Amino acid sequence: MLKSLRVSLLLLLAGLILAPSLAMADAVDEKLKAQNKLITARAARVDAMRRLAERINGLVITSETTVKDFVATNDKIHSAMVSWLQGAKEVDQPKYNPDNTCEVTMEVTVQEVVVELTKLYKEYYKGDKVRLEDIEKLNVTIKEKTIRETGSGAPRPEFEERGQAANPTATGQDIMSKKAWEYWNAHCTGRGRLMAERAARVEALRRLGERINGLMITSETTVKDFVATDDRINTAMAAFIRGAREVDKCYHDNELIVEVTMEVTLKDLIVNLETWHKEYYKGNKISTQDIEKVSLSTEEKDIRETGMGVPPEDYLKDVSPSGQEAITLVQQVKNWPPIAEATGQSAVDTENTNAAQAKLMAFRAAELDGRRKLAEQIDGLMIGSSTTVKDFVAKDDHIRTAMLTFQEGGHRVPNSEKLLPDGTAEVKVEIDLQPLWNMILYYQDKLSIQVK
Repeated sequence: MLKSLRVSLLLLLAGLILAPSLAMADAVDEKLKAQNKLITARAARVDAMRRLAERINGLVITSETTVKDFVATNDKIHSAMVSWLQGAKEVDQPKYNPDNTCEVTMEVTVQEVVVELTKLYKEYYKGDKVRLEDIEKLNVTIKEKTIRETGSGAPRPEFEERGQAANPTATGQDIMSKKAWEYWNAHCTGRGRLMAERAARVEALRRLGERINGLMITSETTVKDFVATDDRINTAMAAFIRGAREVDKCYHDNELIVEVTMEVTLKDLIVNLETWHKEYYKGNKISTQDIEKVSLSTEEKDIRETGMGVPPEDYLKDVSPSGQEAITLVQQVKNWPPIAEATGQSAVDTENTNAAQAKLMAFRAAELDGRRKLAEQIDGLMIGSSTTVKDFVAKDDHIRTAMLTFQEGGHRVPNSEKLLPDGTAEVKVEIDLQPLWNMILYYQDKLSIQVK
């Protein structure tokens, strides 16, 4: 009896000691959850503002000037524009998804953009390329009356590992179908889902750039040829493509693949090409009339491309045997290095009296040799247990064309050129393999190609 009473007293004492500790632990956990929600929402807000800025910077003020050009004319205009964007209106409340990610949608009206640009024009602008009337016409020339973008943020990794959903009652069906949500939530973390989405967006922009560059301006000249004539045109084109509009997003419901579709209008493209032609073009092969005729030779009025992305291996959850089969290809990427690299070699022509020219020609030949070796290296990469990249590419002419375009992205490693004592020139070349991986996933799904 005495022993039983002693045990009861010990348990009561332990409870009195542990209760405050457990309560404190719960309070700390709740504080961490609240802090993490704020951090995640802040990251989503920053992402939304960045995307909003890209869209606004791409707006055309005149045939020669975009908002980005106007803002770049003065540091005070740039700083004021950044501050103004931070005050953009949030649409509704931040949306917390079951996988702990957060989405924030922000918007500005075109009228608000006009008012702010007008104010900055009067206070700081000293140039003569833009008139006040040009800015005021934006309300008429821009079809959209409201510019809206959604940004996404993910929780800190240490919080995400807890597996505590910020809003457990949500279904996620506003992001994807119920079936897709259940599959992704079972096999991938929220951060991994966002990284897959961003990879798809990058791939879509790359493909959009390829489509645009392939448009014919004349019977002998493409947009790519025109862009290559001046580094400033090349930079401006890259900025224009980054400002493309996201028009669709689709998560597969049986594999960890997400598709994102981006779009630019043909009208906006032509206006920008005309602007760059007037400002930077020094050649005589292309006229502004040639650029204007692009709209007649192109049936599509909106240029649209879809990219595909997968989550990184580190952000996959433990999967069941049935789920394992569905992500076999995703896991295969861990066997690939992030980049492929090769060293090309060539002999310097000792009979060339122009030593400088002989050296440059040798480096160019070495680069081509490196690209050849790079292609062989890529061909041998394994996709499945018995399928190489070369086997996959051989299955369809569209893939062959896409592969050639991908390989054009290879480039010299900066400062890798070497002239060896025996007169041999060496150059290292490399290429990012992520676009190739996304391309394989895209064509595997589009053409229903089986990989073994």
